[in-house]
Amino acid sequence: MSSQPLAGRHILITRAAAQLPALADLVRSRGAIPVPFPCLAVATMPDDIMRAVTQLERFSDVVFTSCNGVTSVVDTLNSVGLDAPALFALMRVAAVGKRTADCLRECGIGVDIVPASASQDGLIDAYRQAGPPRSLLFFRAEEGRDALAEALAEQSIEVQTVPAYRTVCPDEDAPEVLAMLRGGLVDAVLLGSAKAALHYLQRVGDADLAAGPVIVGISENMAAATAREGLKVQLVAKSASFEAMLDILSNHFATHAY
Repeated sequence: MSSQPLAGRHILITRAAAQLPALADLVRSRGAIPVPFPCLAVATMPDDIMRAVTQLERFSDVVFTSCNGVTSVVDTLNSVGLDAPALFALMRVAAVGKRTADCLRECGIGVDIVPASASQDGLIDAYRQAGPPRSLLFFRAEEGRDALAEALAEQSIEVQTVPAYRTVCPDEDAPEVLAMLRGGLVDAVLLGSAKAALHYLQRVGDADLAAGPVIVGISENMAAATAREGLKVQLVAKSASFEAMLDILSNHFATHAY
């Protein structure tokens, strides 16, 4: 059995364009060949961000649920000459998972809470252990879940949800990728969110063609949402990370040598 079951496999990666290089490097580290096919584009919502920032003193805690949210907030603050690390220095900062925490630290923002499970449900558990916020500023995607806000509201904790960005579907043509899919040359697709899955279907334009490779999802929630859009996820990562997605894909190809 090969020590690198993904060696030579063509793996379609669907993150936003700015995040593809790091994921491509991770795919190459497993011996596989990354096929970039961005299915997310980020549109920052600066007005909503700035309205929230003018009220920072009201909140004890702030939470970020993605690297896109971190980048949207920090870039917006930088554009008007504000120092994000200084602004958040007196607040307790939570990140939904390790990737988001790393993005915050790269921007100079300290992180106090990172849940074991990278999800809003994980954040709920983390706040139970660390103590709930007195009040929370919650930066997320416009279409994000409300699980954390609802759980804290049940405890009479003030939560202000701020849409920091929206994700849209890129509209660039990708004839080379579509030709690879038609030719059966793509072995697997990594989908990191339900929105990425929806946009993958939109960009491919043919549900049967989109379902040809092995479809790998980042979580059970994401897989269920993707199924409702008409695309079955065959493999689900054991934890919400691209490393875990590649792990389960490696296990799959180690035992399915086709």
